[in-house]
Amino acid sequence: MCRVLAYLGRPVLIDDLLYGPDSSLVSQVYDAELYAYLNLGGFGLAAWGAGFAGPDAPLHYRTPSLPTFDRNLRSLSRKLTVSAVVAHIRGVPYDESQTLSVHNVHPFRFEGTSVVLAMNGTLSRFGEMRYDLLGHIRPDIARRIEGTTDSEWVYALLLSQLSDPAAPSTPEQLERATETALRILREVRGRHGVNTESDVNLVVADGRTIIATRFAYDYGWYPEEETYYSKRRRYDFTSLWCTAGRDYVCREGEWVMRNGGRLESVIVASEPITKDSSTWVEVPEYAMMTASLGDGIVRITARELVV
Repeated sequence: MCRVLAYLGRPVLIDDLLYGPDSSLVSQVYDAELYAYLNLGGFGLAAWGAGFAGPDAPLHYRTPSLPTFDRNLRSLSRKLTVSAVVAHIRGVPYDESQTLSVHNVHPFRFEGTSVVLAMNGTLSRFGEMRYDLLGHIRPDIARRIEGTTDSEWVYALLLSQLSDPAAPSTPEQLERATETALRILREVRGRHGVNTESDVNLVVADGRTIIATRFAYDYGWYPEEETYYSKRRRYDFTSLWCTAGRDYVCREGEWVMRNGGRLESVIVASEPITKDSSTWVEVPEYAMMTASLGDGIVRITARELVV
């Protein structure tokens, strides 16, 4: 299962999120605390910073190789200070049928849009559903799909629910687009009689807002055959965690979210990126969390996700 991290708030070095902590995102390639498999399908990030040319458009970096061995990524992350980032390590089944290519690496972002999406989960029997989604995806967006993943189709579906995918969106517009996309997926699953568990933890971001879902269709219903998916975590809902405070700092060798008078920074991740998880809170099951940044303050809301 993939690992994802999103940050929003006070400027921070990318290195402090990807490499610095003792359970950093990069280390989760081979040593995830809450997942027993290796994550070997590639790495990507989208990042926004005040000093970037065209600050509304993210820096977008994707590679099918592993961040553990990526000297270019390490060099960039030591020099880039950002106010928002979405980073993702792709996990895939250990199967020769899998396609490892840059086009399948998250987060997804189509040129001309500021919204990106990363996903932690898998849509069961997606091949049967794929082309039914075209009726809900704008043709100009559908033509941009390059890879073979269900996640990129979910991204295209979500973008199509925005009145203008190229224009800035409000947090409420991103929430509605996310909910509508999940509702359409449920309807299409129903039409095809798909009733096995499908985890859909989404992270949607545009540099000012993060929308994160902790969600599953038909939780607990697994295929009868002993596949990778039926064995991986039989009774464990796909995880999502959050920590928020003034700023993210290193104290005596330990990374923590420091508290203060104002809420200025937030991290959302598949699992805590510090082994000491005392400052982290688990996002509830079947929930949507929204974090938005304005005037230096991060505003966070969470509500039940019913679709």
